[in-house]
Amino acid sequence: MSAARGLGAAAVLVAALVAWPGCRDNGTGPLQQTGPLVAGLDFTTGDTLAFDAWLIDSYGYTIDSSHTTPLWCVLGTADFYAGASGVTTMLELPFPGAPARLADTLRFRFLPSGDIIQYGFIAGAVHATTGAVLAPSWDRIAAFSLPTNGTWNVGTADSARLDTLVGTVLGDQGYFLASDNGVRTAFHGYGAGLSSQTLECTVVVSGDPPAMLLLREESAFGTNGRLLIMSALAHR
Repeated sequence: MSAARGLGAAAVLVAALVAWPGCRDNGTGPLQQTGPLVAGLDFTTGDTLAFDAWLIDSYGYTIDSSHTTPLWCVLGTADFYAGASGVTTMLELPFPGAPARLADTLRFRFLPSGDIIQYGFIAGAVHATTGAVLAPSWDRIAAFSLPTNGTWNVGTADSARLDTLVGTVLGDQGYFLASDNGVRTAFHGYGAGLSSQTLECTVVVSGDPPAMLLLREESAFGTNGRLLIMSALAHR
């Protein structure tokens, strides 16, 4: 069992950069937000994101022995799916070189406003953490068109449609170290938190270059949670 809770590994990455000159702004006060925190993530077909991933135990700690290295490979950025156009399709492999039969397909809409909509996010998170089966839908997992601390309703996390998942713009999440085309780089992360009575999720992204830096799914029941932290980005 890890000595850090689910977000602990990410916190270590951010904390390691505190002493790195030039990594943080030295302004004298907060800046007024004049546009979306993160503009539409502009991925390109062929981009690959590599992650370190862990399961999260019933106490909210990452399980070291569960470590895997999944890959997300961008297959297309202008697809049509489930009534939506401009869909970015990614293939998730559980580990490099995994056979196609083990792959999963992820579908996103990255809006120019900065909002991120994923098909089946709630259904997938609920099934992974509780085993319940919900019908998939397009779920707004980040709303960077809103100011920091802005909230929105993502959807419901139960079949009775009573457990509302509410999103909150977390804003600046500091810097995350990862490889960018082979070069060690500090990615500036912006986050969104999703919370209901049964589900807790966090999404952290970078806009330039576009990257999904951190994703966390954790059940209030403490079972089958998952944490992914991006380790490398390969893009054109």
